[in-house]
Amino acid sequence: MFLTSDAYAISVSLIAITLAVAGIILGLGYALDDKRLKEFGKSEIIQALISGAIIGGLILVFGPSGLIATVTNGIVSGSSLGAACQGFMSGNYAICFAYNYLVGLTPVAINGQQYQSLAVTSMGTLVSLAGAYTAIGMIGAVQLNLGFVSVSLSSVLSPIMTQLSYVIEAVSAALIAIEAQGVLLAFISVSALTVLLPAGLVLRTVYLTRRLGGALIAIVIGLWGVFPLTYVLNAQLISNYSSIDANSTATSFMSFASSAGNGIVESVAGIGQSNSTKETNGILSGISSTLSSVVRDFENLFNSVVDWLALLIIQVFFLPIFSLAITVISIKEFAKVLGTEIDLGRFRF
Repeated sequence: MFLTSDAYAISVSLIAITLAVAGIILGLGYALDDKRLKEFGKSEIIQALISGAIIGGLILVFGPSGLIATVTNGIVSGSSLGAACQGFMSGNYAICFAYNYLVGLTPVAINGQQYQSLAVTSMGTLVSLAGAYTAIGMIGAVQLNLGFVSVSLSSVLSPIMTQLSYVIEAVSAALIAIEAQGVLLAFISVSALTVLLPAGLVLRTVYLTRRLGGALIAIVIGLWGVFPLTYVLNAQLISNYSSIDANSTATSFMSFASSAGNGIVESVAGIGQSNSTKETNGILSGISSTLSSVVRDFENLFNSVVDWLALLIIQVFFLPIFSLAITVISIKEFAKVLGTEIDLGRFRF
């Protein structure tokens, strides 16, 4: 239920008390011919009536078949988007889609195509990259003992491992940001209409906390109605550029690097057992060819992963900033309608 019966009863009772007290003050103003009492009494009566209208309006806006549910569900369904909703998100399909788009375990549908969530895709790619890093590390740990000289392959593969470590750190940071946004959406879904909105209504009906109550109601409208819709917009914007499959590329490279590492280890063992310089040179030539293949395949992997990572950074960092900016602007405007102001200091929108 979007508004608990206790919060509704408290709000109505406070409005009735405000009307009674304001009526008494207004009567005293006329009896004493005090202009200030008259103005204060009239103002409080008007504010009490406004609070009553706000409660009625919020019932129409936040109800199961209210304005926000109708608009958000219509926009999401009209955009050919689909997701499996958890029970606590069934009241707002935009939040449901945004949550599953970020961290859901089942694919979401965008324009008729199935897409894994950002968390699932990022985790799979991270695991594959970590496996590739381990496989290359195994190759780098190999040392060639050629009698009078010992050669380590780590110096050859060190640049590759450095680049892979940077990519792994970036994907890890993106994964943490994805999970944080998913938790935020879950928190909004659970608490916006059951905690924040009732508290805002109660505070809006009390004279001393009226501005705080209006601000809370505006925040709920922004978080519940505007914020998840920005993720729907983001998904539509990104869907045309999400054909890069970095996970499969990284998995293929990991398999190749593992087999190459095993082959190099066996070749090194063969050097110690070789009986001729010609045979040793042949083994070294094979190792050199394998290393060249590793470097060449890593170049293809790196190009693919960097393109995917750039798109992921846009989805995880830049577009959410855009979403927050739109949400903050909407909250400020809704707060003005509710008779309050939200001052963000130096942050101007």
